[in-house]
Amino acid sequence: MKLTRRLMLMLLAIMLLLPGCGDRVDLEDMTLVLMLGIDLDKDNNLVFYSSSPVFNKEAKKKNEESKVSAMTVRDSRNGLDARVSALINAGKVQNILLSKRILQHEGWFKLLDVYFRDSKTRINGRVIAVDGTLDEIMFFTPANKRRLPLYIAKLIKTAHERSITQETTLLELHRQMYDKGITPCLPQIQKNGEVQVLGTALLNKEGKYLTTLNLHENQLLQLLQDKIEGSLSYTIELPEESKPDIFSTGAMSFNVGHFKRKVNVTYAQDKFRFDVALELPVRLTERLFSYDVEKEGDKLEGMINKHLEEEMKELMTKIQKYKIDPIGLGLFARAYQYEAWKKVQYDWGKALSIAEVHIHIATTVKDMGEVK
Repeated sequence: MKLTRRLMLMLLAIMLLLPGCGDRVDLEDMTLVLMLGIDLDKDNNLVFYSSSPVFNKEAKKKNEESKVSAMTVRDSRNGLDARVSALINAGKVQNILLSKRILQHEGWFKLLDVYFRDSKTRINGRVIAVDGTLDEIMFFTPANKRRLPLYIAKLIKTAHERSITQETTLLELHRQMYDKGITPCLPQIQKNGEVQVLGTALLNKEGKYLTTLNLHENQLLQLLQDKIEGSLSYTIELPEESKPDIFSTGAMSFNVGHFKRKVNVTYAQDKFRFDVALELPVRLTERLFSYDVEKEGDKLEGMINKHLEEEMKELMTKIQKYKIDPIGLGLFARAYQYEAWKKVQYDWGKALSIAEVHIHIATTVKDMGEVK
């Protein structure tokens, strides 16, 4: 018993020497920056925005927005500190918004250096392109939505799950910027009455904005990337089944479940050739024309294949026109044709622009729905 008491007294003495909660900070005394924005003014001066939740019960607004001019993200902290009444904590950033005006310049990526250098920051926040000025987004207060930073984070996540835009984190963007076999792409939003997803912004290797893929094109892109999460809902219009009636457009919708992608790479006569094969099991969810799927299923699959291959060809023409590679075909070139890849690795976009890319679609109707 004496030994036990001595041990307990020693443990209590050690515990008294341990540090307590002297550095504790109440939530009400902190400014948690959940969304950061970077824009340029009319004179090309950098402007930084922050959006933080307000936890004070007396506050009428649930968000606090600030706007400062500074040279860097870290330098903007001083200006923000002068405008808020609580200690700033940037380790919880959910979204980093970049205006289209920023993205139209090369070299902007260095502005995000602090997120990779400072261990207290967060590298899984989403990087989002904005079509328009950040004033329109950052100071927008939707009446029937949750706090704007959380709403935008959820909006991008849901849109990505539906395959209508990309979801690019800081860590993923870092990989895309430095990996020679792929070029960057960002989810893109705009404010048109309310905040909505516009599609996907495609950038060159220096980060300069080149073009935008709409929602439909992004679905095709994610098929080629093999990045479909869950099922993909896709709608097409078959000209063979269109009628002069305004409601008989030959439209049909289907879900694509788990599919297979195979990429074959060859190199001959100073040119790469890619053969991309997609095996798509589909489940019909909508059909606005009469068709006997049981008897003529092969014919219907052929029409779907032809239509998708034409759309894929248009997408590849657009990608090759801008000499970029958001698909990541360069990763296959490096893996399977390394000697040829070494010659063009520093200008892969140009090499892909003259490459032959053939996309082969093979759909199989697994389910025609509850009615014939």
